[in-house]
Amino acid sequence: MLKKLQVSNYAIIEDLTLDFFEGMTVLTGETGAGKSIIVDAISLLLGDRASKDMIASNKTKATVIGTFILDNSNIKHILKKYEIDYEQDIVIERTINQENKNIVKINNQVSSLKVLKELAIHLADIHSQFDTNRLINPDNYLALIDNYRKEKVSSYLLDYNNDLEAYKQVYSKYNKALKEKENTLKQLDLYTFQLKELTDLDLTQNEDEILAEQISLLENIDKINSVLEKFNTVTNEERVLDNIYDLKSDIETIEDTSSDFKEITKRLNDIYYEFEDIQQVLNDKLHHLDYNQNDYDDLIERSNLIDRLKRKYNKSVNELIEYKQYLENEVEKVDNYEEYISSIHQELLVCFNQLAETATRLRQFRKDIAKKITKEIKETLHDLVILNADFEIRFSEDLASDEFDSSFFKPDGIDTIDFYISTNIGEPLKQLSKTASGGEMSRVMLAFKSIFVRSNKISTIIFDEIDTGISGYIAKQIANKIREISQISQVISITHIPQVVATGTHHIAVTKSIEKDKTKTKVTYLDYENRIVEIAKMISAGNVTKSSLESAKELLISE
Repeated sequence: MLKKLQVSNYAIIEDLTLDFFEGMTVLTGETGAGKSIIVDAISLLLGDRASKDMIASNKTKATVIGTFILDNSNIKHILKKYEIDYEQDIVIERTINQENKNIVKINNQVSSLKVLKELAIHLADIHSQFDTNRLINPDNYLALIDNYRKEKVSSYLLDYNNDLEAYKQVYSKYNKALKEKENTLKQLDLYTFQLKELTDLDLTQNEDEILAEQISLLENIDKINSVLEKFNTVTNEERVLDNIYDLKSDIETIEDTSSDFKEITKRLNDIYYEFEDIQQVLNDKLHHLDYNQNDYDDLIERSNLIDRLKRKYNKSVNELIEYKQYLENEVEKVDNYEEYISSIHQELLVCFNQLAETATRLRQFRKDIAKKITKEIKETLHDLVILNADFEIRFSEDLASDEFDSSFFKPDGIDTIDFYISTNIGEPLKQLSKTASGGEMSRVMLAFKSIFVRSNKISTIIFDEIDTGISGYIAKQIANKIREISQISQVISITHIPQVVATGTHHIAVTKSIEKDKTKTKVTYLDYENRIVEIAKMISAGNVTKSSLESAKELLISE
């Protein structure tokens, strides 16, 4: 709830501090005294746009500071989300300067209008006689219904959104499969040709490198043969292997005398067996060397064919092998697409039916809520002396036509609702958003406010002259309804109606004076005696009479 308001250099308010309390506080005063400016200042604390035109003349900046008691867990959650420190209170400060720069501070930390507006939903609600657009906007009706039983509706919405997400994923998968099929069919002739070409080639891993080596071997066969024969001759004639063995055997006889000799023996042993293996390998190579012109021509032809396809596809041999596998998969898909798409469609149908069932459960719960709200609205309108009022909340009964109707499912469900009202016998129900405004509409709006204030758990409600043009018994009933609201939330009411003023727990008189050719606003907290005088002025149009004083006393005593 709002605990304190401090305003400086804002319009005709030079320096003002107001303390507010629980229950109902009424603000009274002549037109132009500054009551609405006080409401405008509070509006700034709730995220309304600021204008440098509101800075007092000859001043460079205006400041509005509001202190709210931190009595809402939602507010704490938002403060934690934006890492704003808090204790028992939340202090909001708005500063406007001549450069039209707007500074927002929350608990002395610079913040933004976005954060402020997020907080404002839970801090306070301002309702004026002109502020019916938001409340009677069909776009907001669903949220009003849901907020009536917010926690329970949230549970239904969670189930719905989980099913919606599952449906969207399968829906996307289905559309992707259709596009892939379409694209594959367009490429099928090309894919089939390429697959045959690569299949006929029958590539093996790194085949181009292996071919290059084989070709090089055949092209250099004479030189290779000469080198290998020389190696074979030298090693045999010089008894190289036998000599290594003899040397190794000699060193073995002295290896016990030193670890160095033992290490050398081991190394000679390794050399012996390594050289023996080399000799055997090269000897095999020599005996198997064979040049065949047909083999050479086949290798060259194969190599040229592979090089041509490498250039054609701009891929390496190993990449061509992978691409061949891709083509096989794509061509195979064409044969299996109908079965594949049919299986996804079946999955989509299951998700659709589940989503439709969840959406229907959400709709039914909302209809149950709507029945309770309808009953309360009618009763409240009757309390506010609209005795013949009729009211309905109508739901569209549309259902998704099939599993491909994805646009039908929205994040908040499938429901579209409208409010219909009739305030006189014999008149048909009409859309609330198209019903004429006036004194009667003010009572309709108050009826809505009294119901939704409870469900939205707003700490502070500000009524700005919603009772204009009302008097007598109806004014008394409106006063009683506002007092009912004040038992749930803090109420600040700006009013010209004596019956409403008398209902208030606290009374602040707003006056204006001329000082040094400047209009200034002043506030006074009225005690019982001064309240009688203030109400008497309202009863007798400013002229206090004995009769108006008695009437004022009766009003206060009756409360």
